[in-house]
Amino acid sequence: MMSGTVTASAPIARKVLAAAAHWHVELQGGSADPAALQAWRDASAEHERAWELLQRMDGQLAALQPALALPALQAARQRRRAAAKVLAMLVAAGGGIALGQAGLQSGAWQALTASLRTAPGQRRHVTLADGGRLEVNTDSALDVAYSATQRRIRLHHGEIMITTAPDPRPFLVDTPHGVIRALGTRFGIRCDDDGGTVSVFEHAVEVRCAARPDAVRRLEAGQHLRFGATGAQEISSMPAHQDSWLRGMLVAADWPLQQLVAELARYRRGRLVCDTKVARRPVTGTYRLDDIDAVLESLCASHGLQVTYFTRYWATVAARPA
Repeated sequence: MMSGTVTASAPIARKVLAAAAHWHVELQGGSADPAALQAWRDASAEHERAWELLQRMDGQLAALQPALALPALQAARQRRRAAAKVLAMLVAAGGGIALGQAGLQSGAWQALTASLRTAPGQRRHVTLADGGRLEVNTDSALDVAYSATQRRIRLHHGEIMITTAPDPRPFLVDTPHGVIRALGTRFGIRCDDDGGTVSVFEHAVEVRCAARPDAVRRLEAGQHLRFGATGAQEISSMPAHQDSWLRGMLVAADWPLQQLVAELARYRRGRLVCDTKVARRPVTGTYRLDDIDAVLESLCASHGLQVTYFTRYWATVAARPA
């Protein structure tokens, strides 16, 4: 593990660090397109900062270089392992994260070391110690911490669905943006860099936003709440098909194409974006989540679109040329 502290003007988003790690692995393995990599770096200042951070880590990355050159690394699983190692180094090195005790307690580091994780496109079912059920959606990281006095889940990022079991101990879910207390219920939580959402399917929950821990919001079945750094929005009716991911499906009802592409991107490794010229096109349909590239092919055929692949990890949905 690296020592010392690296500072930066602002933390680098985890997704950007992950993309930089993938680019590094692909480049060292000889499968990256240098022009596409340069385009990714030029896309934003944050991308360039992540790449510069990689270049400052020559000493730490040197130990990985021989492994990256092995032909066997062309297997997807080995590439993912190598990228995960690079990502761990990036998170530890900078992005605004100091090492020592503070670094080990940072949200990004805790997510990397979480006891329960899913990769993009992966879902898991877990039976909890009290008999409750936990469903974990794509690209999620969490820890389950049961004690004699309470049941607690720490969701670092991603999405989960919880069905609680009868038990006198309180059931709490911690997120970076607030704490949810279950009141004998089935509910879903989604957490990303910008905030969290809670959707209640049965009974009720209480939400304490990190920005206003003194204010308790109670949600009943069929209700939905978005909360973040500045507080909580108004409680609203839960959108339809919120739990369709449990069946491996995504249901879009007159969504802007940009929203659909952003949702599909959660289930696919790398970067998937929508061209601004077609971002507002309305889309309605039901899509399987186990093969996103097949979904994109079908979507393009039915809506006059095309997908441009710069690399396997970077694709853009745009209008098909006339």
